[in-house]
Amino acid sequence: MLPNPDFKRFAAFLGLNFCLSLVICSFFLLFAGSHPLGLAYAGAALVSNTALLALAVALPALLLYATGLPVLPGALLAVFQLWLVTDLAVYKIFKFHMNSMVLNLVLTPGGLESLDQGWGTKALFVLVAAGAGAAQWWFWRLAAGARAWRALSGRRPLALAGLLLLAVAADKGLYAWANLYDAVLITRNSQLFPLYQPLRVRSFASKYLGVKLDQEVRGGIDSRYSGLDYPKAPLLAEPPARPLNFLFIVVDSLRADMLDPEIMPETWALGKKATVFRNHYSGGNCTRFGVFSMLYGLYGNYWFPMLGERRGPVLLDELKRQGYDLRVYASAKLSFPEFNKTCFVSVPREGIYDEPAGANGAEKDRDISERFISYLRSRDAKKPYFSFIFYDASHGNYDPQPGLEKFSPAFGVSQLALNKDNVGGLFNRYKNSILGDDLLVGRILKELAARGGLKDTVVLVLGDHGEAFLERGRYGHNQGYSPEEVRVPLVLYLPGRAPAVLKHPTSHLDIVPTLLPLAGVKNPATDYASGRSLFESGGRPYLASASWDSAGLITPEGILEMPLEAYKGGLKVFDPEYRALPGKEAEKFSPLIMQFQREARRFSR
Repeated sequence: MLPNPDFKRFAAFLGLNFCLSLVICSFFLLFAGSHPLGLAYAGAALVSNTALLALAVALPALLLYATGLPVLPGALLAVFQLWLVTDLAVYKIFKFHMNSMVLNLVLTPGGLESLDQGWGTKALFVLVAAGAGAAQWWFWRLAAGARAWRALSGRRPLALAGLLLLAVAADKGLYAWANLYDAVLITRNSQLFPLYQPLRVRSFASKYLGVKLDQEVRGGIDSRYSGLDYPKAPLLAEPPARPLNFLFIVVDSLRADMLDPEIMPETWALGKKATVFRNHYSGGNCTRFGVFSMLYGLYGNYWFPMLGERRGPVLLDELKRQGYDLRVYASAKLSFPEFNKTCFVSVPREGIYDEPAGANGAEKDRDISERFISYLRSRDAKKPYFSFIFYDASHGNYDPQPGLEKFSPAFGVSQLALNKDNVGGLFNRYKNSILGDDLLVGRILKELAARGGLKDTVVLVLGDHGEAFLERGRYGHNQGYSPEEVRVPLVLYLPGRAPAVLKHPTSHLDIVPTLLPLAGVKNPATDYASGRSLFESGGRPYLASASWDSAGLITPEGILEMPLEAYKGGLKVFDPEYRALPGKEAEKFSPLIMQFQREARRFSR
């Protein structure tokens, strides 16, 4: 313990560090756009977030100062300032903040070189580190004159604290308002600052304040203020004389091995006259990123800016421009995940049916099937359509259609009680729910065929993601990137194309580059997607799959799981059978990480 600790001097020392942090973080404003409303929010968030970060560092620094070694808090604060500078550099390059994926690139031999950063970058880092240390020495000397400034006398500290609290209130209040009323010029900047935590009040406002959340959402943002470069070039299209219809039938949690004549007889029969992709992967391990990747053809990290700007996929934008009737039939509401603000933001509200009748998923799936069949019977046959049908019975409770208990014994099991001995009954219940949805698929296909629709309709039957049942110690999805979680069936029927079974690796990201040319789009796929045609069988270094705060790179040699947020932890490496490998095995993935990083920011400004 210091014999006579000078806490006023230390407070001034902390204040000088806060000012330096504020200067460093102000450079993030260069990525905030130029609209006055967005900049006003970003300015408040700059002060608020920097103050909270500084407070988080000040508390341990104070404890270190009290130990009697003033050099320790100086070292801590120097590291903190260096981290802010490094994070700013990372954000400039990749458009997301510091995480262990980036650390792996920096620390792995050859990693910086793969970033096209050589000894000059390393020397600059050393120089910045030395500058951060020198700043602490200088700040400590300046703080000795704090009494002369009388900066901490009278009511000045209270006034400063009040201003900081006002900035926090303005920041959180503005974001809460923007989140509630879709002020996209604010929400698009929710990931601008490191470790920023936005205040979301939608659920509270809906439950306790009576705010209606499901009103039709208006998409788009003035391109002058957009942080996206999507598509890379305007689409050039020559619509065919006889346009094709597009029908997506998506079954929630449908894993690849469910495409079996005993479990999915109707889809199996469709596969006899379609293309079956036997090595197909979802672009995400959960619904949000699985559906996003199949309709945008982009990596999952783009979900956040697309949501922030209410930007829909070019697939639907182009079909709408060509006069297509856009329809969505979903067993679960499109407000969570926020598909009404992303994937289907351009679909008119009257074209969306997402509040079906029924007490469970099976009944709701049956209802949306009947709604779509009614649409087929009454629609204007002269107008092409895009329809998206999303079944939910095979998610969560695994609700079977009444009387379709083919696989037994079948029963529900609490997740807390689930183990290898009873998982078989739950798995059978899951298969029964798939069977029920498959029969609904068959009913739709029969109606379509009876009306001659198979002559001019592209049909896709697929899963948004998979589902694990303790095969490798995990249950459900959104846990990792095991084959059970990310491998899904894809059956693609194209009028006039010979049936085939293809085994080369394909991805949800390849769907849009396959469909848009059928609508007459002439642009190369690189203008609007990160995938390629499903029928292109050449080698590719990896397939990407995403979750909330991580991504998986899937290769024939193994799977790399990497965080996209600083708090997520380190890299994990698995062999093709999803057995954990030593962390040092991540080194061989370094070139692939760089490729992923480039693609993960290619559609950002």
